[in-house]
Amino acid sequence: TRFTSQLIHFLDDVFAPSVTKHATMVDVFGIGVLLLGKSGVGKSECALELLERRHRLVADDLVEIKKIDESLLIATGSPILKHHMEIRGLGIINVKDIFGIRSVRNRKRVELVVTLEEWDNEKEYDRLGLEENYMKVLDIDVAQLTIPVRPGRNIPIIVETAALNQRLKKLGINSAQELDNNIQQWMLEESKKNV
Repeated sequence: TRFTSQLIHFLDDVFAPSVTKHATMVDVFGIGVLLLGKSGVGKSECALELLERRHRLVADDLVEIKKIDESLLIATGSPILKHHMEIRGLGIINVKDIFGIRSVRNRKRVELVVTLEEWDNEKEYDRLGLEENYMKVLDIDVAQLTIPVRPGRNIPIIVETAALNQRLKKLGINSAQELDNNIQQWMLEESKKNV
């Protein structure tokens, strides 16, 4: 029975639908964060800073995502590139050798997609967080944020905060919605005073 169970699990994993993304996958406070963006936008540098802050790397450059069931996406790295990162100006580094075994993971559930893009003064970026945005990955909706990048912005701290906020949302706590409700209640009370 145990062999049959393990064989079924193995075959499910091998034949699961998959897609490969040019991205970086990190485990931030237990939330699997997929960093997307054009080449050179700073995905690897962001991940490097997150490693310094004791988070974990799953994969850099090539991330394979498998659909394990109808609501579960698991990300892994390429077996060839495993635990390696390319940092422009520095070259290839072995994360496990530099930061230790605690800095890497072989697999992680994809729970948040963060798209890094160059700051565009013509574009309106979300400032309230009331709207939930999603990206379809293998027909599964994954929470998605777009973070504009420009000198002076601390992107790793923003990614950490996004991961913590995602954890709160999983627990049913939505800070932006809570503030909006408080403001609506205050406005209602103020309008009653003025009548």
